[in-house]
Amino acid sequence: MNKKKMLVAFVAAIAALALGCASGPAPVTSSAQPAQPTFVQNAPNSQAAIASEEARKTADSQRVIDWANRGLGEDASPAWLLPALRGNFRVFKQDWQIRDDKVLKVGVSRAPALNAAMVIADVQYAARLANQLKQAVTTRAAITLGSDDQFSVVNDAATKTTVSIAGQERLADFWQQIETTDSDGRKVRVYQYYVVYACDPDVWSKLTAKYLLDVTGNIQDQRAKQVIAGMFNEIDAETRYERERSEEEFVAEIRAQQAALQSPLSPADQRAAYRSGDPAQIAAAGVTRDDTDYIAALAAIAGLE
Repeated sequence: MNKKKMLVAFVAAIAALALGCASGPAPVTSSAQPAQPTFVQNAPNSQAAIASEEARKTADSQRVIDWANRGLGEDASPAWLLPALRGNFRVFKQDWQIRDDKVLKVGVSRAPALNAAMVIADVQYAARLANQLKQAVTTRAAITLGSDDQFSVVNDAATKTTVSIAGQERLADFWQQIETTDSDGRKVRVYQYYVVYACDPDVWSKLTAKYLLDVTGNIQDQRAKQVIAGMFNEIDAETRYERERSEEEFVAEIRAQQAALQSPLSPADQRAAYRSGDPAQIAAAGVTRDDTDYIAALAAIAGLE
């Protein structure tokens, strides 16, 4: 079965799930729910900007002491790296001569040893894709579903659902060894590993359809099942390409995620965060303990440790 036929099969399965629940409440149409939350831009004197300035004052001292291809003249931080982590792949696509329609995603890992960081990067990458899809699903579920209980059912199912990166091409990787010195003079060295994958749009659509099919398969509530099954087009379009964030937005998201690691949100608080339309709160709502190293790596590249 070729890619197009497989994608059609997955989408048809999603549609069948939605239509197969005809005896239950009527499904909510896309016109009855927001296509996506309204994101709030950060003004110069916003809370995010203040957090960014405070972070600069309190961050531990850190420096990059080694990196990939250092002996060949490679920069300690390639021009494409930070923009890609913020959702902007224009520099990468230009440098690597990648078609504009290619879907690009970046994975990040962090470990004491380089080999471990390299292995973890690929595992983390699949986990990050699942987290991105989960965030899109749960944001819409928080807005659409009528109760905390229904939201919790969807949130739990989405959290347990994994993804496969079959059909994606590993394009590039890069690593840095970072030494951090805290206020007491203690030094810690870790490796941060970055990996960039690419896929065609139809491969991404197939991944999205399979994820939603698996999520709905873990949901017994017919109302919630119908709602999730009808999300394919919106979620496929939203998650295919990254939303570019400003420096202030990037910092605010990391800070919110760090806070969520220290004080996990309750299901009710998670739902409220997803409904808020604030990207930082939404990013924090999807955090689990498994994201600890990933968030630490983002904090390091942003200079927030």
